[in-house]
Amino acid sequence: MLVGSNVVMHNLVYYSAPTCLYTLQRLLIKKGVSPSYVKTIRVEHCSFQEITLTFCLQFESAKQARTLLKRLKRYAGIVLKSPRSQSEKASKKIGFAGSGDSESWYINKTDHRSTLFYIKDRNQAGKYSSFESPEVAKKIYTLGQSLLRIEITLNSNYLVANGLDDPQAWRGTKGKEICEREFNWLRKLLKVDVDYRVNKPQKRHMEGLGEREQSVLDWYLKGKPVNRHPKFQSGEWKKSPIKRRIQDRLRIDIDIPWKEHCRMAIPGLSDLLSLDRLVVPPAELLDHCHVLSTVKRKNRELKELAKAEIAAAEAKLAMQARAKGKRGIARRAAASADSSVLEVILAALREKGVELCFSMGAGNGDGTTADISDLMG
Repeated sequence: MLVGSNVVMHNLVYYSAPTCLYTLQRLLIKKGVSPSYVKTIRVEHCSFQEITLTFCLQFESAKQARTLLKRLKRYAGIVLKSPRSQSEKASKKIGFAGSGDSESWYINKTDHRSTLFYIKDRNQAGKYSSFESPEVAKKIYTLGQSLLRIEITLNSNYLVANGLDDPQAWRGTKGKEICEREFNWLRKLLKVDVDYRVNKPQKRHMEGLGEREQSVLDWYLKGKPVNRHPKFQSGEWKKSPIKRRIQDRLRIDIDIPWKEHCRMAIPGLSDLLSLDRLVVPPAELLDHCHVLSTVKRKNRELKELAKAEIAAAEAKLAMQARAKGKRGIARRAAASADSSVLEVILAALREKGVELCFSMGAGNGDGTTADISDLMG
């Protein structure tokens, strides 16, 4: 992991590409792959197969973050099951995991996305984390207690279809705009801007509603099923403009039973589930947080490590090549020395009138002979 943990983080999708590149280069060098090949790998050769965007929203206290997590779970379970919702399929994909302080909930595989909500306030089993001291770990996890984490995972089909598998698509302001767009998709899915009513409306609130709208509203507030209202023909209520007028005027969705409606509504949800709440870690913890300044510095350090290891591998290969070349020269020198000694001996023999000849007929009996000095070239 580039930073000790991901408890506190911002979305820096583009920068994950060079992180993976340098890590891969170091791994390949360690495995003995030729450095000349390793050096050819570039960021432009990378592509994303899946991306998880993590939004860490900060609240005033751990209690507020934990309470919102629980209320959102109930809220989504009701809102997404509303027949009025355009994402009825999503309601069948809401799940829950864990319990108590370790609970989380998710919306699975909706519009090529999956969303997870949880709080990371401790080192979880099977998860990597590394801190320079227990004191730093305590500060990070204390901060994590007040952070609601929302993870939106984009699958490969969605990335390819929208040109988001290319790291360059996430560079600079483009990446920030994509993150905002995906978060707004979630806000729209959960209808956070509707601001559902909590209290029963008073007569003054109903001013401007027609007689039929008031009749339907009275029926609804008494807990009676709207589809059984005598003024609605079979199936008419599903497409009736009455529902829209009541919601626009009173912020009440009559598809949701009133008892559930007033209990699940979260006042000020639009401000609670907002990017304005993205965590800004204190300066003394920046080195332990996945934020831009830290990631840039860590990437530079990782790049230098990769370059040094590639250079060391090249130097090792060059040294091996030189050693191999020296051994070849030595062998040739030894052979040359042996030939010179033989020539001295032959010269001495000639002075004594001795000539050495060898048959060249290779057993053919043609009687051809040659002086040994000829055979030596």
